[in-house]
Amino acid sequence: MNQIIEFWESLLSKSDNEIRKMAKQYGVDLTIEEIRQLRPLAQKANITWLVTGIPDWVLKEAERILGTKKFKKYKKMLDDLR
Repeated sequence: MNQIIEFWESLLSKSDNEIRKMAKQYGVDLTIEEIRQLRPLAQKANITWLVTGIPDWVLKEAERILGTKKFKKYKKMLDDLR
């Protein structure tokens, strides 16, 4: 779970291209626009997510941004990071 938080935090600290490469390693091809839309969600991340998991509303917003097909790959990536 700690890796999930690290990934979300990387959305705030890494460049767009670094995030693209990181996600691509997990089979998720994020566009620069999608990365930029995900950043405001990452800003809301907090330590309680380690215990409670990522809130449903955050996952739903990520699905809206990415579309259902890409979100499923993204969600699998997050699950694999656990």
